[in-house]
Amino acid sequence: MRRVILSSALFFVFLFLSPAWCPAEVIEPSLLSLLQSSAPSDDIPVLINLADEARLDLIGDSGKKAKRTEIIRALQEKADLTQQPIMAFLQSRGAKRLKPLWIRNAVAATLSSSVIQELKEFPGVGSIALDSVSRAPVPVLGAPGPYEWNINTIHAPELWALGFTGQGIVIAGMDTGVDYLHPDLSSSWRGGTNSWYDPNNEHASAPFDAHGHGTGTMGVMVGGAAGGSSIGVAPGAQWIAVKIFNDAGVAADSIIHQGFQWLLDPDGDPKTDDAPDIVNNSWGDEVNGRNLCTLTFKSDLEVLKSAGIAVVFSAGNLGPSASSSISPANNPGVYSSGATDASNTIASFSSRGPSACDGSIFPTIAAPGVSIRTADLTAGGVITNSYAVASGTSFAAPHIAGAMALLYEAFPKLTLSQLEAALMNSALDLGAVGPDSDYGNGLLDVLKAYHLLTSDKVGVFSDGIWHQDISGDGAWGGTPPDRLYSFGAGLSGAIPVTGDWDGSGAAKIGVYQDGIWYLDYDGSGVWGGTPPDRLYSFGAGLSGAIPVTGDWDGSGAAKIGVYQDGIWYLDYNGSGVWEGSPADRQYSFGGGLSG
Repeated sequence: MRRVILSSALFFVFLFLSPAWCPAEVIEPSLLSLLQSSAPSDDIPVLINLADEARLDLIGDSGKKAKRTEIIRALQEKADLTQQPIMAFLQSRGAKRLKPLWIRNAVAATLSSSVIQELKEFPGVGSIALDSVSRAPVPVLGAPGPYEWNINTIHAPELWALGFTGQGIVIAGMDTGVDYLHPDLSSSWRGGTNSWYDPNNEHASAPFDAHGHGTGTMGVMVGGAAGGSSIGVAPGAQWIAVKIFNDAGVAADSIIHQGFQWLLDPDGDPKTDDAPDIVNNSWGDEVNGRNLCTLTFKSDLEVLKSAGIAVVFSAGNLGPSASSSISPANNPGVYSSGATDASNTIASFSSRGPSACDGSIFPTIAAPGVSIRTADLTAGGVITNSYAVASGTSFAAPHIAGAMALLYEAFPKLTLSQLEAALMNSALDLGAVGPDSDYGNGLLDVLKAYHLLTSDKVGVFSDGIWHQDISGDGAWGGTPPDRLYSFGAGLSGAIPVTGDWDGSGAAKIGVYQDGIWYLDYDGSGVWGGTPPDRLYSFGAGLSGAIPVTGDWDGSGAAKIGVYQDGIWYLDYNGSGVWEGSPADRQYSFGGGLSG
């Protein structure tokens, strides 16, 4: 995509600042440059970020729906408590296009440069940034290839054959909009006022796309086979969309923030859980952002992920040179997609790593992105057989979003971290052995990810170190394809335990020492404290007790217990605490069997 700044003055470095002007720690550099060349009465669009932020890390894991409600309420309450003074100030100074944001505790406004100078001393202001604009990606038409080659490459049809098409899963697109009259997309739109949002207020009532890019990316995610062949990875999923780019193909940062905010609570009622499961973002800073790290949307993305919403970004089209990552795809923790062709070769245009933000592997994984057949604009429903063949990482990322929908249907209790790990750990290793800066962790293979989540594998534990046969071939293959974790190191005499602690369908690790259980609840392989992991005291005081695990009540989630001298103490209700019968269970089985 193309990203531009509002003034050519922003391309120059401002080296000498008057102490009376805005301090660098409050005013961000691009805005400083523009202010230097502006008259006091010139209007400038800005984002005012308040320093006081909601503490989402204090919100416990009370289930996805309940946690999302708590997150939304915490963000909104923080904004309500802290934004009133600055809103009153801005209104008194004649601010234009005033828009409060609660997802990041910020206010968007158009202000004169003199008012911006006043803001540098306003209590509670953390930073002031230019409300920059981005330009919509332009689809690059490709040469026609074999129908469905991309769908077959990632093995989506094999998941369909098992009965998983994404049914019950909602995918969102943040793009140029969607032509909902396309026959491959019309029936899968969720519908209603909580399924379409145009923050630019050009097409408020129904989905619309003036460019085709958003229609094409949505086609790859959920498109059907109305044109005679399948174009979408998850044809059973539903879609919703945010039209962040206006009809002129422009999106301000504040508009994008509004889009992320809407996705967290589409109907405006925190008590109802109508947020999407997955959000695809096929856009990024390709004009000024080569090998740069811009964290404009970092907090928004962290909020979505904390609410259990998967977020996917296209890696960008600035290859083949190394160190060509772009933001937001290269932000820490973002799941990014490179593009491959029909021969499983990385596309020349696909941006390469490492990440400019933290030096990590970039992209996360790769997916088909060359000559992808997908939905095109129908001219208001007139052209029913409307398809295009397009190339770009914009069309690779939707394959990952669609694959996530298939796995979420197959494993309803799968956590976001487990989903991301499964796709990464099952990817087909291409290029240099192991993770690299071209393919990332390899090529998307949703069938292999499914098998990874369903099959038990072997492993060994020694002094806190776990060697796990992730590939399932029964042999240690190094990392990758297998995994080496440190969990339980330093706990002398710790006993390894495994179980599907959260009922997601995937076994996870843990250790037991003298009645204390340390469970890797999120499946990361690292003790992360509580939350996200679990610390229980069950069996303390029972000398020589042996830890046991099992799905005692048939709920699908493994629970803990201990065995001592023929007596079994089972945590039947999964609380992690012995509560006696009938909440828990005590059995005598094996008494008299010495040893």
